[in-house]
Amino acid sequence: MSGSYLKIGILGGGIGGLSLSISLKKIGHQVTVFEQSRTISTFGAGVQLSPNGLRALNKLGVKAQINHFAYSPERIVLINGQNNKQISEIKLGGSAFKRYQANFLQIHRSDLIKILYDTAVDLGVEFNFGNVAVIESTDENRSIICVNKRNFEFDVAIGADGVHSNSRESFFKVSKPRFLGQVAYRTTVPLEKVERDFCIPEVKIFLGPGRHIVLYPLLSRSLLNMVFCQDVPQWSSEGWSVPADISELVQNFKNFKGIDKLLNEIGSVHKWGLFGHNNPTRWNLGTVALLGDACHPMLPYLAQGANQALEDALSLGYFLSPNLGIPIPKALDEYSKNRRDRVVKVQKASLRNAKLYHLTRGPVRFSSHLGLKLISSVAPNFLLSQLDWLYSYNFPR
Repeated sequence: MSGSYLKIGILGGGIGGLSLSISLKKIGHQVTVFEQSRTISTFGAGVQLSPNGLRALNKLGVKAQINHFAYSPERIVLINGQNNKQISEIKLGGSAFKRYQANFLQIHRSDLIKILYDTAVDLGVEFNFGNVAVIESTDENRSIICVNKRNFEFDVAIGADGVHSNSRESFFKVSKPRFLGQVAYRTTVPLEKVERDFCIPEVKIFLGPGRHIVLYPLLSRSLLNMVFCQDVPQWSSEGWSVPADISELVQNFKNFKGIDKLLNEIGSVHKWGLFGHNNPTRWNLGTVALLGDACHPMLPYLAQGANQALEDALSLGYFLSPNLGIPIPKALDEYSKNRRDRVVKVQKASLRNAKLYHLTRGPVRFSSHLGLKLISSVAPNFLLSQLDWLYSYNFPR
């Protein structure tokens, strides 16, 4: 591949697929993104960008646009949802920037998607909207993507097609995604309708038995982003995200203190089941590779779904650089090996947070909250330092 430019097809126009298209186009490859929606999706609400994800966005050249729409929270506050009292805090803002040379930012998903899409278009990435694309075959030399019974030949095909990835099911022997016993509800409320305390630039996490709530303002949109997560035994809907009845949300979270008025302001809400699967030992076969939720869906309790997809995009772009002179199958294999162990570690850390957030009543929950309170008061930077391995990540060079 030394000195040669590739023709690359990407299935999926989400954060991962768009970021990858930019990464690849900036080094000269010909890139086409296949997105089955008729336009780039504006569905969603808030996205939390941590320093590792922001380093990726900086390398993609979109830092200025991101800063225009995003803001940096000053801290994360853990609150006992049963009595509305603070348990502990994690200082962000200037403290985090000094530690990681990058901020934590909050941005609306629609704004992030538009920034990535506009950048990709400006660079000359081609888009195929409104059609279902399927990777038909792959070998050591090419991959075939089929769209409306027409075959398109590519040097590389990338499945960035989400948790229910057809690309993964077609080429990698892994079980179908399994429900992880967690459901999340997502909604926003205009800031003008909420109390002033919820407009402060910080992340509030209310912890309760078997459930928790994450709240933070999206200042550029004048919205309060709200995510409600709870343990449930099963997910019966065929879709990954469906409209939810507001009364269901109110019933499940009515015992949380301090959010009564917020619940009354909710106009509409979506819920989705949280899924995972046994990660394939390889994310590549022939000239096909997977990216993002297609190969490593994870619980949202470290806010790393988007950030890990961004890391994937930069890593894959690096290994497909013509300057490395690596044959395509070998390049994809190096990408897979470079990313897998780190992603598994992030998944396990997210699962640990899920258990911590949802501790049931009793001595374990009491002692856990007391320990967090003591650590926060005695060593203010300790909790953040425990995630240095995550936020200080450096990309392959």
